[in-house]
Amino acid sequence: MGTQKPDVAIVGAGVMGLMTAYYLRQQGATVTVLEKGRLPAGSSYGNAGLIVPSHLQPLCSPGNVKEGVRHLLNSTGPFSIALSANPRRWVWLGRFVRHSTKGHVRYAVGIFKELADRSLELHDALAQGAGSAYEYDRSGILCLYETRNAFLAAIKDAEELTRAGRPARVLDAHEVRERIPFVGRSILGGVLQEPDGRLNPAAFVSWLAEQVRRAGGHILEETEVYGATLAGFQLRELKTTRGPVKADQFVLAAGAWTGRLAAMMGRRLPVEAAKGFSITYEKPAAASCVPLLLEEARVAVTPFAHALRLAGVLELCGLDDRLSARRIEAMERDLLRTLPGLAPLKVKEIWRGFRPCTPDGLPYIGRLQRLRNAVVATGHATKGIFLAPVTGRLSADLLAGDSLDPLLCKALDPQRAAR
Repeated sequence: MGTQKPDVAIVGAGVMGLMTAYYLRQQGATVTVLEKGRLPAGSSYGNAGLIVPSHLQPLCSPGNVKEGVRHLLNSTGPFSIALSANPRRWVWLGRFVRHSTKGHVRYAVGIFKELADRSLELHDALAQGAGSAYEYDRSGILCLYETRNAFLAAIKDAEELTRAGRPARVLDAHEVRERIPFVGRSILGGVLQEPDGRLNPAAFVSWLAEQVRRAGGHILEETEVYGATLAGFQLRELKTTRGPVKADQFVLAAGAWTGRLAAMMGRRLPVEAAKGFSITYEKPAAASCVPLLLEEARVAVTPFAHALRLAGVLELCGLDDRLSARRIEAMERDLLRTLPGLAPLKVKEIWRGFRPCTPDGLPYIGRLQRLRNAVVATGHATKGIFLAPVTGRLSADLLAGDSLDPLLCKALDPQRAAR
């Protein structure tokens, strides 16, 4: 390709790949990042941009399995599972259901708390250097509830969050309307999760790419990986649409496509794609200063400087990128039912993308099975934009030869996928 062999080649220029490159350059490693599309793109582009230290539950949980079954035949439900003839999908779903227990949820929450604490600290440090470049703000997230049972459960959760050092303030319907005058009469109350916040994800990815390039890293866009050359337990070369790429070490951070990359190397890595959607509107006259979570609809409403984004839905459907008009219409109905004062809204962009999900709900961060010079960084489901800094730092440390905390190493090890 006409470039000098780097210390590390990274597949994927989303937030995981770019954060890893950012910290590797801080350590002095030479880095080349490969991206099959143009920046910013993928799930790192169109998501809600939420900073969520208060959201520690894994995707696999008894409640989500119950909801997935309930919406099995509902193409517009907030969480759905598409049936498939693909036997690997059934194996993945079987493991997902087996991990959806209260005991595993408690275990995963403990791991996510450790990751969240570290990532929040790193996010704050990054934002100090970035200024207003990507609209980082931690003024809280307001969760809104329409049903009595959900609101009562949220009150108990708020008490637990506060005891755990994550202050959560319960608001009755009147207090919600004082803060958000455009909410509908269906809203019974809310919970303000005070440590949380948001950023503009596309601006964040662009800022990261600029930092990597300024530090001497190379980012090759429109460069797709289609094969690999191995020698024993070493990955020697990636075959790309712009020629071969050699490196001493490699990072697979291609989101929902990481499982396919691993398969090119003869390694099994169960990553399932969960399709999500977002609708970005021109900024309306009425808008909240903080992101809103419409809990029953399972959608987020994120204000940016010049836009408003409605994002949500989880479709476990493989890499099927079809756009459903019924799905988009259902999201907008939920939005205008709960927040009628936002109307009229003018659409700027409708987006869909894939979140990488693991069967036990925890990300893969570690060496790929029987490949000594390949690190995996994927599987963050809906927490990717928030957990990107800690993932990048951990991945860079692994590549530098440092050891992870034993508890995190065991919990995040990609080799657990083969057990």
